[in-house]
Amino acid sequence: LLVIISSFGGKSYTFNVAYGVGKAGADRLASDMAIQLEKHNIDTVALYPGVVRTEGNVEMDRRGEWDKASGGLDLSMGESPQFSGRAVATLLAEPASMK
Repeated sequence: LLVIISSFGGKSYTFNVAYGVGKAGADRLASDMAIQLEKHNIDTVALYPGVVRTEGNVEMDRRGEWDKASGGLDLSMGESPQFSGRAVATLLAEPASMK
């Protein structure tokens, strides 16, 4: 299982141009890899976490930059990075859920 971390930012303006282009590229990478790696029985997915309380986001919030950069998303309601890890662990534990 190959997991590419992406976000809604690949489909709609979020943060800045570089962020959106990077996430759109991540989506395409996951999609195209899924096609090419299927013959090797390797699944590929793009995982879209919600708002995540990363160290970087928490630091932006501390500096007072989060609201403007995120468009007012509520970081206090964000998920932990471990939450995404648990989602990936579930996909690995239940391979049938990938089909």
